[in-house]
Formats: sequence, C-alpha cells, structure tokens
Amino acid sequence: MTTRLLLVAALVALIAVLVQWRLLDREPVAERADVQRPGYFLTGVALEEFGTDGRLRIGLESESATEDPANGIVRLADVSVDYHAPTGRLWHLTAAEGRVPPGGRVVEFEGDVRLNGTPGDGAQRAELRTARLQLDTEAETAQTKSTVELAFGAHRMHAEGMHADLRKGNLRLESGVNGLFTP
Repeated sequence: MTTRLLLVAALVALIAVLVQWRLLDREPVAERADVQRPGYFLTGVALEEFGTDGRLRIGLESESATEDPANGIVRLADVSVDYHAPTGRLWHLTAAEGRVPPGGRVVEFEGDVRLNGTPGDGAQRAELRTARLQLDTEAETAQTKSTVELAFGAHRMHAEGMHADLRKGNLRLESGVNGLFTP
C-alpha cells in the first residue's frame, strides 16, 4: 500500500509540475497588432513631373511633407507649385498647406491660396486669391467653391467659386460675381 501511495503521490506531483509548467512558465501570446506601413516626414521637398514630350510640366516645392500611415494622405506645409501649360503659360500657386491623397491626382490646397498666371491671350498677369483650391493634375484644372478675389491690373472681382482650365488659360467665376474696374 505504501508503494501505491508513493506512486499516486509521484503521479500527482508530476501532474502538478506539468500544469505549473504549462500555466506559469509559458510566455503570454502577444496580441497581433495591425501591421501598418510606416509613414514618412520630409523637409525641403522638391518634386518635378515631366510631360510625355520631356518638358517640365509640374514643379512642387514644400517646406515639409508628412504621410499619415492610416490613410496614405500626404500633408504639405508652405507649398509652392509651378504648372507649365503646353501652350507655354506658367501658372504659379502658393498655399500654407496642401493635401495629396493616394494616387495624387487631385491636390487640395488651403490657407492663403494664390494662383498667378496669364489667362487667355492677354499679356497682363492675373492673381487669384482664395482660402481653398483643388488642382486636378490630370485634367489640368483648378477649382474652388470658396470666395475668390481675382485681380488683374487695377481691376478687382469677387465671386463665390471658380473653375480654371490651366491648359487653355480660361477662367470662369461661378456665382455672386462683383467687380470693380478703375481706369
């Protein structure tokens, strides 16, 4: 009986050791975190895009660029863009901020947005000011629904919304147009 008792005690001890080893010494399984690609932060950004003819089409400069890894949107600070139209016109855009979604087709600018260029066949430069502006890099258009001020020479016009075809140099003010033309 003593032998049997010793065998049962040894068996119980063995089971206790195995249970303790399985429960206590085992490393906890780490929760699997969603794997995200890393974002980036750049300073002194200068990007250039060339057309099929090999000539410079768009030049972008920014103080910084920060990618949000959750959605892939790139935020630009203190942005300057030069758009070289196929007709030879140069459009210069500046803004406090810019947002480039994945794919980068439509770039959104915000904060003291200014667009300078020579519209149509005129030789006189024009400047457009607004709070927000979208630039479609494929369609080569710029548009906004915000209040705009258009200045060319001594003339000033205000409107709600605008659409510009940068290729052709056409600009259309949308609504609430009010202008002042002084000699």
